[in-house]
Amino acid sequence: MRRWQSFLGVGLLLLAVPASGSTFLHMSRAELAKKASAVVVGNVLQVESFWTRSGQIIVTEAMVEVEDAIVGEAPSVVIVRTFGGTVNGYTVEAHGFPTFTKGERLLLFLEKDRANPDATRVLGYQEGQYRLALDKAGREVAFPTVDAGARLLTAEGKAAPPARPLLLDDLRGEIRESARQAGRPVN
Repeated sequence: MRRWQSFLGVGLLLLAVPASGSTFLHMSRAELAKKASAVVVGNVLQVESFWTRSGQIIVTEAMVEVEDAIVGEAPSVVIVRTFGGTVNGYTVEAHGFPTFTKGERLLLFLEKDRANPDATRVLGYQEGQYRLALDKAGREVAFPTVDAGARLLTAEGKAAPPARPLLLDDLRGEIRESARQAGRPVN
């Protein structure tokens, strides 16, 4: 009887745990601007997913043509690497990790990829990626990309407030001001 109660208790505990794909520590835009090696606006030229040398992990690389380096230095084209993707019918869906589509326009907080010196990563996972689109008035709006499968927690362990869309010009200004306050040169 005791064993049955133990199994029941474990089962109920598992049901109580939220079904979330990934949990990340929330980073504010000010933190992202302070820590990013570069913050850029650009267009995705090409996207390619492949197996790493070990043959155990699928990664995706996006070639992003840099139109505007808001903070830091960036070449005219950056290679951005992220976890997940599809190769030969095998898909790894990584909630909370950035995704890329050829032709999309993005604002990215970037950091150097320690494992691959020729590539960068998005700092703060999806919190460091905004998709850009025009609103009905023709203004560019930056839309956060955090998906429903990702949980963002503050340092206190509470759910982070959801990010909201912003006008791109307002976001650029906020990033520049945050970088200035952190003693970073801005462009």
